[in-house]
Amino acid sequence: MRTFQNSPTGASRRRLLKLCCSVILLVTGCSDRQIFDETGLVTVVGYDLEKDGNIRGTIVMPSINPEAKEKIQLISTVGKTSKGIRDKANLQSDKRVLGGQLRVALYNEALAKQGLGNIVDTLYRDPSISSRLYLCVYEGSTYDLLTYPYKELGNIGIYMYRMIEQNVKGEKIPSTTMHEFFRAYYDHGIDPQLPYVVRKGNEIEIKGVALFQGDRYVGWITPKEAFLIKLIHGNFRIGSYDTAVPAKVFGKYTLHEKDRKKEVHLVFDTISSKSTIKLTNASPAHFDVSIKLDTRILELTMPLKVDKSDVLQIMERELEKELEEKLLQVVKKMQDMNVDTAGFGIIYRANRRGMEEMTVDEWRKMFKQATFRFQVDATIIRNGVMN
Repeated sequence: MRTFQNSPTGASRRRLLKLCCSVILLVTGCSDRQIFDETGLVTVVGYDLEKDGNIRGTIVMPSINPEAKEKIQLISTVGKTSKGIRDKANLQSDKRVLGGQLRVALYNEALAKQGLGNIVDTLYRDPSISSRLYLCVYEGSTYDLLTYPYKELGNIGIYMYRMIEQNVKGEKIPSTTMHEFFRAYYDHGIDPQLPYVVRKGNEIEIKGVALFQGDRYVGWITPKEAFLIKLIHGNFRIGSYDTAVPAKVFGKYTLHEKDRKKEVHLVFDTISSKSTIKLTNASPAHFDVSIKLDTRILELTMPLKVDKSDVLQIMERELEKELEEKLLQVVKKMQDMNVDTAGFGIIYRANRRGMEEMTVDEWRKMFKQATFRFQVDATIIRNGVMN
């Protein structure tokens, strides 16, 4: 029978394990600190098309040097591709430029009109960059935007990321990550869309939503029009919509006779919506779109007897009428731009046998000739406040 006279006891093994773990943590901690000190983590990048056809890239990195006067470090360089721009940026930086913390990529209008497929694809293939990266179109020069001396915004990259994210979560604009851009780009039945950003003095704001024909920017729509396209898309549970109707439609339910000559501004807070799209004719294509909307009155600009069911029915009827008219208008706008941001092509292909291989050009010709009928069923489920 074998015996081991000097084998470690259970307590000894535990002490040895603790010692090994401590050494590993100490070494790892030193290594991480050294790497962090030697790297620059990009939070936002802007791309501009130069007159000679090259691309100017401007990157923003937070400064971790406590003695630095500026909280961010800016680098701008010119190249043919985003990878080439980053390589040149490394030659101008005392730290290795990494994209692992990249939150927002901006493209100026001129570059977006030329097409973003190749330059975005380079970012998409970089394993260090998250596919949750937000993409945006900027009205002017992204270099001017990112180098402007903002006093209150702090790290411009983090600020823009949070601005876009909270508007996406609040259903004010559609979610437009790099992954979602490419999903729409490679699908033959829907076109991509991105936030359309502008700067006014010290303030940055989302002016609307940029619409793309494939990977080329062709125009933009307002956030209100983007809300309507979102209604067509399908289900959502947040959002708001405002409208104005003549006070006379409420008749005797207006509390004061003098108010009947005015307009009533109504703000509706969307609780939930559901859409159904049916292809009822193939050539020319005709779509019937039914939208069920449960909402509440968030705000009124005139005293009304909102406890009366007739008043709520009038509001529902006016909201339905306006939404149906505006939906037709925004679809007509898409047809004029020849972009299918609402994804009617997906519905068409799914309902027509043998159309799985339909080309993008074939659908664009059909989409321009398509007709639509919208039917909105709105229900006000509770009241908000009244001014």
